[in-house]
Amino acid sequence: MLLKKLIFDNYKTYYGLQEVDLYIPESIREEGKNIILLGGLNGAGKTTILKAILYVLFGKRGISEEEHKRLFSNIVNNTFFDEGGRQSSVTLIVETDSGEEWKLKVKWYFDKYKRLTHEERNLIVSKPGSRVNRHAKIDNIETYNKFIDKIIPYHAAPFFIFDGEEIKDIILRQNSHEMKQAIHKITGMDAYNQLITDLQSLQKNIEKKLASSSSNSKIKDYDEQLNELTKTMKRLEQKRSKISAEHEKLKNLLLEEKERRNKKVTQNSKSRETFVKKQSKIETQMDLAKKELSTFFKENAISIILSEKLTKLKNQLKLEDEVKRKRIIENSSLTPYRNFMNQLLSEKIDPPLTDTQLKQIKELGKEIWLKENNINNTSTTDIQEIHDLSGKDHNFLTNYIISDKSKMAKLINYLESLENEYQNIENEIRNAPESVNIDKENERIDSLTQMIGECNLRLRSVNKKLNEAKSNKANITNKLTRLSGQEVDLEELQNKYSLTKKTILAMEQYVEEVTTMKAQYIQEEFSYMLNKLFRKQDEFGKIEFDIDSYTIRLYNDKLQEISIQDRSAGEMQMISSSLIWALTKASDLALPIVVDTPLGRLDSHHRNRLINHYYKELSEQVIILSTDTEITEEYVKLMEDHSYKQYMLDYDEKKKYTVIRDGYFDFVTE
Repeated sequence: MLLKKLIFDNYKTYYGLQEVDLYIPESIREEGKNIILLGGLNGAGKTTILKAILYVLFGKRGISEEEHKRLFSNIVNNTFFDEGGRQSSVTLIVETDSGEEWKLKVKWYFDKYKRLTHEERNLIVSKPGSRVNRHAKIDNIETYNKFIDKIIPYHAAPFFIFDGEEIKDIILRQNSHEMKQAIHKITGMDAYNQLITDLQSLQKNIEKKLASSSSNSKIKDYDEQLNELTKTMKRLEQKRSKISAEHEKLKNLLLEEKERRNKKVTQNSKSRETFVKKQSKIETQMDLAKKELSTFFKENAISIILSEKLTKLKNQLKLEDEVKRKRIIENSSLTPYRNFMNQLLSEKIDPPLTDTQLKQIKELGKEIWLKENNINNTSTTDIQEIHDLSGKDHNFLTNYIISDKSKMAKLINYLESLENEYQNIENEIRNAPESVNIDKENERIDSLTQMIGECNLRLRSVNKKLNEAKSNKANITNKLTRLSGQEVDLEELQNKYSLTKKTILAMEQYVEEVTTMKAQYIQEEFSYMLNKLFRKQDEFGKIEFDIDSYTIRLYNDKLQEISIQDRSAGEMQMISSSLIWALTKASDLALPIVVDTPLGRLDSHHRNRLINHYYKELSEQVIILSTDTEITEEYVKLMEDHSYKQYMLDYDEKKKYTVIRDGYFDFVTE
């Protein structure tokens, strides 16, 4: 994940609409320019930027209610408030590794006394190449938190977004639950452990199916019935194919015979030729009508057949929805009453009331409460709730379009009228005067027509038997599925259980070995960077990363453990920075680093080492917020080589607000 843009709208010291472009293109990052610099004097709003990023991402997490009221009681810009403004906002735009752009916005509203009235969160997700954006107003903060944790876990944030002067707290929090959880998420171990949990859940599910599965003999009996039905269906399908081929052959012979007869008829007179043309036209219309009827039947038959039942189902669902709605309204309306009654009846009453009396008081009180509050308590007990549907299934059924059967009736009537007209013309052709004898052709046509009719009867009979076989097969399959807990083959179920158990054991061994490997890697990277940064070279005889406690342990040249907490503030910062380095390198997360005042408490030696060996290699995107006291000529020169953009937070003493402009402590280079 990379930060793209931070936008302030009358937030704290930032007046009006101001934005900071934080994005570094991939081509620039490949050139070694991975740093964005933001400089400003104390009070200009550097820490505001860091805390704004944290709050947009994580909200109230880690902040008490009192602290939240204190921090957000005066965040609307004073100049804007004096002008009549009553709202402010912060927008953070990020880019995920899949190329999506997330626009996260937090907006605050205030009353005339500058008191915070409410907060609003919005999220817009834009997919690459798509013109349609997904927009959501965040009402469920827990769902939103899970969404954010997919790109940057909350407990991992202190390793990526932190105050340089408070970085030592990372080391001081060693051996804490949050520290372990954060390292698990950063290094990807959390995903492995979740996989084991999921596999164990699968194992329990298979165990339940094994416990409830039926005897093999009954399953075997159903299997044999299925095999017999499958053979019967195969035989019937072969018979149907044979009859269909015969039917098609007879139709072709009939067409040929009619063409032969009609050719003779057209030689007789002009009128007979007209009859033949008209008959051909009607025959074409009949073919088109049959195709249209067949297509409409295939697409709408189920809907037409079940139209009455679907209508009843929709009405029932509507009634059930109304019952649920009234129940929710009633429960919501009765919540204050129930709280009052629970509190009242929890008091000691002398003499004590019986259970019957308590029940009567509650019921009478409920009726009075509903009456006093004008709550309609219309009984809906006569409506039985018989459906338990998912939201998707409910929407599907309520929105299901019921086809109009009248169209099918029209198509059938139209086809029958064409057939009647066709037969009338056939009679006209036969009765017309003729100079040639067509008796043989007519006899052949009649014979073929009769054979086609017999073919149709046989085809219907086979189709009926085939449909019955399919229905029986479906019924037996359903019974077999229910009996075996949706696992038809008990042997296959046992095989799945065995494989799942082996997979869990393999994963547990894998996690153990990967944990050791990750710990060794963290230890090596930590040792590497610590020796790069520390002023006192070769001071440590041994450095360990404890797998069990997730803590760093330092030893002197005599292998005696050194207390980390006894080190100076500058040394603690070097140790914490080294741990962040190690965790970043061992991480499965590619995240930006945002650090405030990174060099404030360091001497010149440690500053030079942090500048030369640390930030230019730490991440693809490093955002540094610094004051003028941290800046040296060497710092400016190095940052010119490795920074892509520089901004200055310029606070106007007269206007009492900060303006973000391009440039970075120009007076130092001058």
